[in-house]
Amino acid sequence: MNQVKRALVIGGAGGMGAAGVKSLVKAGWQVTIADLSEPDVDLGSAAFFKTDVSSDADLRAAVEGSVKILGGLDAVWNNAGVCLLGNAETMKVEDFDKSYLVNVRANAILARLVVPHLRTAGGGSILFTASGAGVFIAPGVMPYGVSKAALVAMTRHLALEYGKCGIRVNALCPGWIDTKFNTPSWELFGGRETFLEKVPASIPLGRMGTVEEMGDFVRFILSPEASFMTGQALTMDGGESLRAGATR
Repeated sequence: MNQVKRALVIGGAGGMGAAGVKSLVKAGWQVTIADLSEPDVDLGSAAFFKTDVSSDADLRAAVEGSVKILGGLDAVWNNAGVCLLGNAETMKVEDFDKSYLVNVRANAILARLVVPHLRTAGGGSILFTASGAGVFIAPGVMPYGVSKAALVAMTRHLALEYGKCGIRVNALCPGWIDTKFNTPSWELFGGRETFLEKVPASIPLGRMGTVEEMGDFVRFILSPEASFMTGQALTMDGGESLRAGATR
């Protein structure tokens, strides 16, 4: 692979995604960003692609545009997703369909698009943002949890299939991270402040994670430092999964 690493970060304009971009750029990577909205601040990226991951054409444009600008790809992280909740009786069927479309199908299309470029580069890393809800079962999150569990399974299939090409595939499975993405889940507790009163006590480390912690972890997973890691559901949750389902 090239000495200067090249990455496409989808869902990189804010939150965990932006933190990951910052960590990669700080480490000397060249990075392109794809998202629905442009970053509010300069993250040091090489280019931005307005992208709706439910659109195959948008994904193709982001991948091909990144390859053209960067001269290839060594890593791709898809951090885009939706958090839609409910159980079998209360969920909206369209929410279940959208969860599959964005959290599962989009990642399958992305893999189809990027594998040839990573193979050309001599190998590389694919990272999907799944969730702790994809590795343990919790009530009230059926559309989200089922789609993220499917993404974890797809991660393992891809890792097995393309390991021979030097391509590593992993799933990032965050627990409670202090980002607006968790707003639908906070509402189950009556809002963020009520959540902060009730939930941290059930997390062994006693707090939510920060986007900076996640960003640095992502940089490690994508980098050659993690070159013997593939097919893994990498849980970063402060130990919450040790009490799986107890607080969700």
